[in-house]
Amino acid sequence: MSMYTGSPSSKGKNKRAIDESPPATDRPQQPSKIDSNAPRILRRYQHRRRNVATEVWGPEIPSTTSPRAFADAPAPKQPFSVYKAILRHPNLFFQFALRLPYPSIIDLYAIDKEFHYRLNLYSVSLIHDYARYHAPLAGYIFSWVLYPRLCISDPMLRPMDGREWLARDVPGFRWVGMILWRQKIVRSILTTLGLEGHRVPASCEGALMKFWGLMELNTTKLRLSFLDDADIWTDIDIISIQLFFVKLDMRFSDPILGNGVCQLGSLLLGQRSLETLWKVLSGKLKLDYDNTSDIVVKTYLNEDLDVEAHPWLEDEGDTGVPEELWGLLSLEGWHEDGVQMMHAVDMVITEGVRRGLNVQQHYLDFVLYGWVDEKTGENVPIPRQLRKDKKVIMPSKGWPSKELRQDMIEKLDVRFGLRGGDDGNAIDLST
Repeated sequence: MSMYTGSPSSKGKNKRAIDESPPATDRPQQPSKIDSNAPRILRRYQHRRRNVATEVWGPEIPSTTSPRAFADAPAPKQPFSVYKAILRHPNLFFQFALRLPYPSIIDLYAIDKEFHYRLNLYSVSLIHDYARYHAPLAGYIFSWVLYPRLCISDPMLRPMDGREWLARDVPGFRWVGMILWRQKIVRSILTTLGLEGHRVPASCEGALMKFWGLMELNTTKLRLSFLDDADIWTDIDIISIQLFFVKLDMRFSDPILGNGVCQLGSLLLGQRSLETLWKVLSGKLKLDYDNTSDIVVKTYLNEDLDVEAHPWLEDEGDTGVPEELWGLLSLEGWHEDGVQMMHAVDMVITEGVRRGLNVQQHYLDFVLYGWVDEKTGENVPIPRQLRKDKKVIMPSKGWPSKELRQDMIEKLDVRFGLRGGDDGNAIDLST
């Protein structure tokens, strides 16, 4: 007997129904090993959402399904996404990308295909606009052309100078991260000095960034050429950076907040970057005898040190610094075979003398800057940072003058009977 019958059933016209009666056979029936209650798989469902980037790139995998199968099916309505709408807007995408924090734009570039593609499409303009928006001064001073190791090939393979086989170099996110980090370091140094009363003018920010660029150069000729360019180092920059030197020496020689010696400023400014100075001022690096001796031995040559009074400075076992690293920062190329190189601080001071700026005449003004009001002669209030909520407050008045303090002390002496007043009613405590 056949399993299928040709008679019409409830399934519809020209449909064959399944005969529920078991087929006839001479063999004994075996009990079914399959549980009748087990679920049956009717169809397979692919748990994967459609890739929205295929509208730009095309399908990732060619479809094998006939297009006629979906000809009559209605198009599925896609849910509205604010994020995707911003990405596909011709104007909002650029404003959205510019205002993203640096970690967020890196994360989106790594995980979102459509954002990755659109940023690559306008990578050159977006990177430059992002740098001008978040770090305009640092992006100008630390230009990307000075750091070829931080550049990448054009993601869209645009040619260089018409040579189609060679993609041009463009700035990458590593360069953006570098200028953001350096801007943070410079501003943190100036803010730390300002919170302790050692204020500097606004021009010191750019001058300090240029000095960082000077510290990176490892030959005397490059440093002299860099300082000699008046378009880069203006007279205002030469004066401003020397004002910063004075304020830094005042900070390190402070009897309470300082470290006791003003030579630390020249020592820390002789490194390859300002990161060590920032760590010391912010308290991230606590200077003690051991780590300070290591910095001194690596920065200065033995001829510049008083090894007769401090013989352990030339003892490799005592300092823990290998002999090939002694005075390495004072040699050209930062190599043990290089010739001696002039200190960056000394080169800036020498350049001021060469230009005839007579900066030494303003040293007293540098000391008083930020402490005394030039118009009234009164002390300027020092900002204070609260430890609890880490807020900075500005007192309404500065430290009282010497005459006012002396007058107040005399009044208190008379008030408490330590000194006779005009009326002669003060108590005599001499007996």
